[in-house]
Amino acid sequence: MPPTRRHPAASRTHASTSAASSGTESAQSARSVSLPGPSANPDAEPTSRPKSNPLATLIRTHIPLLLLLLFTLAFSLLTARSYFTAQPDAPSCVMSYSRPRFVELVHFDANWTRFATKYKLYLYREGGYDAFDEGYRIPVLFVPGNAGSPKQVRSIASATTAAFVELMATDAGAAVAEGRIGYDFFTVGLNEEFTALHGYSILEQADFINDAIRYILALYPRTRRQHGAAFGGAQLALPTSVVVIGHSMGGVVARTAFTLPNHVVGSVQAIFTLATPHNSPTASLEYYVDRVYSSINRFWRHGFRQGTLGDVSLVSIAGGNLDSMINSDYTYVGDLAPEANALSVLSSGIEDVWLSLDHQSILWCAQMARKFASMMVGIMDARRPEQLVPLEQRMRVMRRALYSPLDLPPGAEAAAVGEEVVSSADYRYAKLYDDGVVSADLPDRNAGGGRAGRALHLIRVGGRSGQKGPPGVLQVVHAMPRGFRLLGCQPLNATTASDGASSAQGDYSCTSIDAPAEASLPMRAAGGEPAMDDPRLKYLDVPVAGLLDRFEYVGIELATGETGHPGFLRAGIVDGVEPLVHRPGFLRLLTPYTISAEWQGAGGGRVPGVRTQILLDVPEDPVFVFRASLGLRRGGVGKAGGRPRFGAVVRQSDGERRFESKFFYGRDAVDVAVHGRGAYKPSDDLVAAADGTGDVWRGVVLDVWVDAEYYAGVDVALRICWYSSLNRLVKRYDMALLALSFAWACLVLLHQLRVWNQGGGRGFPGCLAVVGCLVGNGALAGMVVAAVATAVAQGAVGRVVGRLWGPAAAAAWGNLFMGVRGQGVGALCVVPVVLVVVALGLVAVEALVLTAVCSAAAGLVGCVSRRFNRRFADSAPRERPQSVVRPVVATVAFVLFVCTFVPYQFAFLVIYFAQLLTTIRTMAEAKLGDRARYQLALLLFWTSSLPYCAPELLVWVRNLGVLWFEDAPSDHNLVNMAGYFALRMLASQGVVPRLGRAVGGVTYAGMGMSVAVAWLWGVRRPYVLYSVGNGVSAWLAAVQLAGHVGRQGKAVEAIEMADVSEDGYASDTSDGVSRRSADTRLLPDSRKMR
Repeated sequence: MPPTRRHPAASRTHASTSAASSGTESAQSARSVSLPGPSANPDAEPTSRPKSNPLATLIRTHIPLLLLLLFTLAFSLLTARSYFTAQPDAPSCVMSYSRPRFVELVHFDANWTRFATKYKLYLYREGGYDAFDEGYRIPVLFVPGNAGSPKQVRSIASATTAAFVELMATDAGAAVAEGRIGYDFFTVGLNEEFTALHGYSILEQADFINDAIRYILALYPRTRRQHGAAFGGAQLALPTSVVVIGHSMGGVVARTAFTLPNHVVGSVQAIFTLATPHNSPTASLEYYVDRVYSSINRFWRHGFRQGTLGDVSLVSIAGGNLDSMINSDYTYVGDLAPEANALSVLSSGIEDVWLSLDHQSILWCAQMARKFASMMVGIMDARRPEQLVPLEQRMRVMRRALYSPLDLPPGAEAAAVGEEVVSSADYRYAKLYDDGVVSADLPDRNAGGGRAGRALHLIRVGGRSGQKGPPGVLQVVHAMPRGFRLLGCQPLNATTASDGASSAQGDYSCTSIDAPAEASLPMRAAGGEPAMDDPRLKYLDVPVAGLLDRFEYVGIELATGETGHPGFLRAGIVDGVEPLVHRPGFLRLLTPYTISAEWQGAGGGRVPGVRTQILLDVPEDPVFVFRASLGLRRGGVGKAGGRPRFGAVVRQSDGERRFESKFFYGRDAVDVAVHGRGAYKPSDDLVAAADGTGDVWRGVVLDVWVDAEYYAGVDVALRICWYSSLNRLVKRYDMALLALSFAWACLVLLHQLRVWNQGGGRGFPGCLAVVGCLVGNGALAGMVVAAVATAVAQGAVGRVVGRLWGPAAAAAWGNLFMGVRGQGVGALCVVPVVLVVVALGLVAVEALVLTAVCSAAAGLVGCVSRRFNRRFADSAPRERPQSVVRPVVATVAFVLFVCTFVPYQFAFLVIYFAQLLTTIRTMAEAKLGDRARYQLALLLFWTSSLPYCAPELLVWVRNLGVLWFEDAPSDHNLVNMAGYFALRMLASQGVVPRLGRAVGGVTYAGMGMSVAVAWLWGVRRPYVLYSVGNGVSAWLAAVQLAGHVGRQGKAVEAIEMADVSEDGYASDTSDGVSRRSADTRLLPDSRKMR
């Protein structure tokens, strides 16, 4: 019986499928023929082969990849542990409490702002005090930050209200007469938007803030008239400005409001920001965020220079080490505004706070709220239209509130303010210290004679035996409950002994000296119990240069009262506080670097001081944490029962910059963590530096206070604490990991395409195999060398670039890669090397996870398809040709959806998940064949673009909740997803064709340029990498489309040029038209037809 034959049309329909299947079947047949079966030669002896362990073979062939994964895992776990357990500071905040009540201002509607349906304005009222539900005092507007709530104002508002009530309790009439009438706190509800990730939301909120300020100021003409009786007829001015308090990104929103057209000039005179990243965004995942930062920082720099912001004060308070949400380096505003208008400070240096604060506790911490409230009460003045004291006085009050007297600029010489004649008989006792040192305990309250609780200690100003020495400094450290009074005295008829401490008899003409403010030193560790009843030590420096010609003695009058509390005082005139300057290099700090300071036994009658200052001339490097171990050398048993009067107090500061300071008490070792200004700088900073006003970094200053009568010296052993330094990498180099991971993903795909293009029977390589190859073939070592070379070249060539092309070019050069401002050798070399290796490890982890997930899903799909007795790959009938209508309609609908409703970031997310499903389906069909590896390679490459879509998606979903459909203009740009979409549609048809020499060269060059962009610019502006990935995908889509068209053309040409096929076709082209006559054997019943 002859074989059954099919119709020619059916044969043509399945030509390509038959060819593929026949090729596979023939290959399988060939393999089955070439492999002899067990009965092929029964007489042959069996060949013995050594059995190999598959696991050992796998490990042996993947040693580089396994080492990379182990290093990445260990480094990640160690960094996470350091981040959560090795912070230099411990949280010690006290919870604050309030009785809040919020009144929504419903009349602030669409007539005032176009955001009335999206944002809300509220008035805070403190329960038990605020009786009226409208504002009539001094207006304050609170702007919450990233995903912030309007209720976050309650702690600051409650503390400020309590401070004002306390002020009114002392003298209400005088307070009102001075314009101190209290504050009305307004707050805005901003839909808890993610402004840290979305720049367009910053612009919208700033627009709303300007409208809210205009509405608030419009309320006061009526409310001031209505509630004028509450002020006792005081002459008050109508407010023309609002005080703005911004938390986190709320401070950026407040500064952005100045740049918008609807801003009323003069409507804001004071801005207070809490934990606000002013200089740079915390995560540059989106273009608009970087654009907003650049525009507002440029506006503010030039605004102060041109005088448009001359009366505006800007205060930035940051939490420091415990703030894990932002990098406190970016809160420094010294580069944005002059010192006359701005100040920056970390909470660890604020007196009576002395704590590092996390991102949220800076709002509710009781210590911080009380200090902030006292500052706010000190600057109010409702007699002026600005409702605040003048700028110069305002800055003076804020500096005294936020700065330690140790941080204030050195003032004038001590001034004499009043003169009187005193006699030694007026005191319980009077002593003269001819050696220039006073060491006194609290006078015995039961001592008889003289005035109760008064004692006089005199120090010779000119030194021993009346010899005039060089001008010095009077150092005073004490813990006296009632303080002391400083006098400048001349003897009238006094008689004294000449050596040591002796009784001073007679009369003296003394003048009260207006000494500088005392600095408080904490006498307890953070969160610990106080060492004394009053948990602070007082210290001050008094220049005596102006006293030499007027007074022979400096007098210290002590008063004890009847408290009976212990106390002490030590004072001495020293030559001055000259710092011990040390310049330890990075390599030297790998081992302990010891610094020794001595003040006793040096000979020459040197007066021992209580304060020792060490200047570490190190780069402004915020990466490494230094461990300073203290060793106090005992020099003799002093008073107080052979024990020192107080433990060692250590203060870390940044000198003249006055941004960061921190105290440590009673600790043998302290962690010195520096906050700089960030690694990147605008060109304006270099212009200011050229004028001598830009860079005020001189190093890290360590001040040590010890009982110099008990100790003879101190040794400080300094070294780098690697473990504590790891946690500082998280917020400083998270964007660098994203950029370097993208660069490695490009290199992985580039290597895969290069191997695939070589042909020679090679298949498309897998992702994990390529990562292991990059480790083993020297690519990782080359990238490590490139990282070090780039960083070193930036630092070395930057000065030359600045001299040749100016500060702007030098800034642009220095801002490449990871930046160079303040970076030492360690940060320039060690950190990039570690990040390059870890970034490749993260890519390997991504590849491993994607492979495991897709393989597991493919196996599950295969099980389900076998369960129901149908194959996953043949779910659609083969006998019916696929229609192009459905994909065309789906594509058109998808494009229209992106153009009108959803942002392109959502479209990319859909494309990514579609590619994930395609990869799973391909692996279910052919396991890890060439096509499956290619689909997985694209999935891995696109994974590096996912983070840049998250900000817009989060904001878009939140806007849907309030029915707000206005998006940024660029959110519906089809070009931003065209490359991904085109490659997704074409890649589903098969593997990219093998590239020719020209196309391959262009492809390799383009992907190499993508790596260079990620390397040089991606760290600072990582959002550009999404567009780079889109461009690479577009090029691969074009290559794949060209290959697909070429294959189709060759197939058609082969069919047309066929002579007579095996199925009985003949070709007749005599008239230019191809005609085929069918052999009668094609039909099963052809014989019957004949």
